[in-house]
Amino acid sequence: MKAYVSDTDDLKQDPSYQETWDDMIINFLAESVDVIQDTEWVVSLGNAFSRQYELYTSDDEHSALLHRCLGILLQKVDDRLYVLEKINWMYKQANITIPSNRLGLAKAMGLVAASHLDTVLEKLKDILDNVGQSIFQRILSFFSDRGRMEESDDIHAALALMYGYAARYAPSTVIEARIDALVGTNMLSRLLHVRHPTAKQAVITAIDLLGRAVINAAESGASFPLKRRDQLLDYILTLMGRDDDDDDDFAESSLELLHTQALALSACTTLVSVEPKLTIETRNHVMKATLGFFALPNDPSDVVNPLIDNLITLLCAILLTSGEDGRSRAEQLLHILRQIDQYVCSPVEYQRKRSCLAVYEMLLKFKSVCISGYCALGNHGSCTHSKQIDRTLHGNFSNLPSAFVLPSRESLCLGDRVITYLPRCADTNSEVRKISAEILDLFFSISLSLPRSVGSSFGVDIELSYSALSSLEDVIAILRSDASIDPSEVFNRVVSSVCVLLMKDELVAALHCCTGAICDKIKQSAEGAIQAVTDFVMKRGNELNEMDVSRTTQSLLLLSSLAENTSSKIVFKEVLATAARDIVTKDISRLRGGWSMQDAFYAFSQHIVLSCLFLEHVISVLNQSPIFKDDPEKGDSSSHRVESHIQDNILQAAIFALTAFFRGGGKIGKKAVEQSYASVLVALTLQLGSCHGLATSGEQEPLQALLVAFQAFCECVGDLEMGKILARDGEQNENEKWINLIGDLSGCISIKRPKEVPAICLILTKSLDRHQRFQREAAAAALSEFVRFSDGLNSQLEQMVEALCRHASDESATVRCLCLRGLVQKIPSIHILQYSNQVLGVILALLEDSDESVQLTSVSCLLKVLESSPISAVEPILINLSVRLRNLQTCTKAKMRANAFAALGSLSNYGVGAQREAFLEQVHAAFPRLVLHIHDDDLSVRLACRSTLKRIAPLMELEGMFALFNAHSFNSDHRSDYEDFVRELAKLFSLRLPSRVDTYMTSTIQAFDAPWPTIQANAIYFASSMLSVSDDQHILALYYTRVFGMLISKMSRSADEIVRATCSSALGLLLKSTNLLLWRTP
Repeated sequence: MKAYVSDTDDLKQDPSYQETWDDMIINFLAESVDVIQDTEWVVSLGNAFSRQYELYTSDDEHSALLHRCLGILLQKVDDRLYVLEKINWMYKQANITIPSNRLGLAKAMGLVAASHLDTVLEKLKDILDNVGQSIFQRILSFFSDRGRMEESDDIHAALALMYGYAARYAPSTVIEARIDALVGTNMLSRLLHVRHPTAKQAVITAIDLLGRAVINAAESGASFPLKRRDQLLDYILTLMGRDDDDDDDFAESSLELLHTQALALSACTTLVSVEPKLTIETRNHVMKATLGFFALPNDPSDVVNPLIDNLITLLCAILLTSGEDGRSRAEQLLHILRQIDQYVCSPVEYQRKRSCLAVYEMLLKFKSVCISGYCALGNHGSCTHSKQIDRTLHGNFSNLPSAFVLPSRESLCLGDRVITYLPRCADTNSEVRKISAEILDLFFSISLSLPRSVGSSFGVDIELSYSALSSLEDVIAILRSDASIDPSEVFNRVVSSVCVLLMKDELVAALHCCTGAICDKIKQSAEGAIQAVTDFVMKRGNELNEMDVSRTTQSLLLLSSLAENTSSKIVFKEVLATAARDIVTKDISRLRGGWSMQDAFYAFSQHIVLSCLFLEHVISVLNQSPIFKDDPEKGDSSSHRVESHIQDNILQAAIFALTAFFRGGGKIGKKAVEQSYASVLVALTLQLGSCHGLATSGEQEPLQALLVAFQAFCECVGDLEMGKILARDGEQNENEKWINLIGDLSGCISIKRPKEVPAICLILTKSLDRHQRFQREAAAAALSEFVRFSDGLNSQLEQMVEALCRHASDESATVRCLCLRGLVQKIPSIHILQYSNQVLGVILALLEDSDESVQLTSVSCLLKVLESSPISAVEPILINLSVRLRNLQTCTKAKMRANAFAALGSLSNYGVGAQREAFLEQVHAAFPRLVLHIHDDDLSVRLACRSTLKRIAPLMELEGMFALFNAHSFNSDHRSDYEDFVRELAKLFSLRLPSRVDTYMTSTIQAFDAPWPTIQANAIYFASSMLSVSDDQHILALYYTRVFGMLISKMSRSADEIVRATCSSALGLLLKSTNLLLWRTP
């Protein structure tokens, strides 16, 4: 055997030679076994083959053939135990890390399963159950054992292939039962967690084999539906995608990913081609996951080109197998074609080429099945497929006329389709021009073979039609033979033929939908479309009645002319009102032929005079209209309901108008947008605030529509970075996140377009007076960010500071916070001194705000301002600031407490002038609280209190305090150290500051009921320490009995261990005090 499979020189010339040689050996062995028919000889030969494994190294690819040889032999053996022994040996010897050996093992297992299905399935289930990798275990191994995960992937890949070939080699008599056994038990779902590219490809191949087995059975006359087909499709689409959590060890290279995707598309085609027929939901799911491949870059072409071919084949399969009759297939065709339109009109050449080729191939398939009598798989005449399709196609329509079974000409929507592909006939790429002409030829060839409805308007003689079609085919023949022919001459002949071939209704539809064509992204194509429309009107304009003319010119000529020569505002207003009415009464996304109002928007945006005027009008509407509050049901005929929502939907119409303007305006529209950049940007920003307000209450549609418009704006003006920010965070509805989004957008604009900032800020300043809260919040968010970039614009900065100070009293807490942040955190540092008085006045007022978030912002900003403010600005309000900070020091939010304590320490720098004595009183009032919170539960509070105590120590002028504040016990976080510090501090007060003990005791006893157990315990110990060292009879008489009773009460009633323990310790201090006898003496 080893000699037979050696790589001789002739086999090395082409890999297919080795495959052919291997197949010859397998066939020779199978024939030999069949001829000899000696069980003992077969068993002996099987044993000999088993020993052959010793001759191969573990990575020898030729051992794959040995697996297959042993599989052929085991297929002929009836001894189940012998078979089980050999397949165990085969699996043990197989090096499944090598794809060729893995494939050979899978084929061998499939050959064995042809006679011993139960034995093989039992073995496969045993392997699957013992992989040792549950999903959870795989996640753990991701962090711990990468080699084990790779081994698991290899096993899963081999299992998948073995399952697949078990179905592939099944005899037709048991194929359905076998497929049910493999699919019905949902074993494949356990193989979806593979991560390595080759493992994914193996699982996809296995699913493909299942589908091909069903197709082969149908060809043998044993047709049956594939159970869980839609689920298998979903498996393939899952494996086709890139894992979001792939790391460097397992991340697929782009080349491997493309190979996987190409294989997946082929497998999808297989599954789509079997019964049952695709549901609409599954069709849409598959198309959504695959159409994006049209946008793949060209390189590497040897991988991408086959992938695109597989995609086109898949789309053709969807078309052929998902319809019940000609009409339903026509609907499927149009649905798929409209999904591809975005690539047909793409500015990228290879996307246009690929998509046009796909359209051409689908039309060929459509014609072959619906018109020419081919089967769904492309065979002509009598075949097993056509019989099956005939039953499907005609089984339910045997008593109906053929016109019902065949599609009608009207169902092809020729007007819409022709105007879509006609610009491509003038494309810059010769191949695209040729394919597009062939597409038009196919459309008209099909249409002339289809029945027409009784009431349809012919408009042309049938002989003229065939003559025009013949002329079109002559042009195509010339294109195929001579690529150097003048493109303009070819295009003229194509347009002439199309003009004759279109029926009147189709002509009207083409003219009505021509806006997209004349706005094509390829200049040469757009010019060709304009020429074609002109020719249509000149040659057949006499066939159009008044309604047709009105409908066609409404958006292209009439409205523009009316607006240019009369009052443009009135026309613009009526257009938006009509659009708003359509939004209320119609589903504008499903209007056949498109929405006429959008054509009007395109026309205005492309008009050299009206573009600026229309943009200005739309912006004024956005600035004045109220936000719409609800979305009435489509089709509601109640005039009262309609009228009540027209005004609300004016704004939505304006947003749609802006989107169309940005996308369809071309150079003229872009110039208008650039000229009004500031007003457009501010309008979009304010609407972003409004729509996020609606989104928080569950109305997502306005936000989605606005984000589309905003993205179109970014594309129009080339602000790609801003577009990325919107795509990343646009739909974040949390208050802080959308506020940050506007800040990010403003920062991006400041960097990319600094010259626009003054105009933007001027509009935003005025926008702070808007009535709607969310718009004011959006304006404040943007303005507070633009302040950061106002360096060098003194007059502008002064206006912004004035506006921010004025609106720091806004009724919205968010606006108040944003104004304060803009004033403090974002004004350039060189200017902050200039505005210290205004800023400190705002902070002083907001420290007493009713909203905690505003208070927190205020105290944080105070810390920053005090770093650089002059004494003259702080001294007049020093005491007021101190009082308000003391009120915040008892806040339940740790960050608020920490900032309030830290701010008091910062204020100590200013307590040196005329306000020194008054400020010192504030220090003494706050001192007990500082002592209690240097052992706060929160670290930031502890650090703030320690820092503040050290900063106020010079003001207190107390001997021994500096040494105490530098001691270990002061800076330690241990409870015992804190108690040591408190006792030493109490002694210092008793000795050096007895006059303040009364005040300190009062403040400390108030903290016995603090909301934090730790602070209660700190207060208990501090008060007891001061009493235990005091020899002031007045202090002892006032507080000893009172404190003692409170300790007894808390020790028995408190639920907190630290409080009870501290009470016990404090009682010990009091009872051991040498002053106890003094206190008891009369």
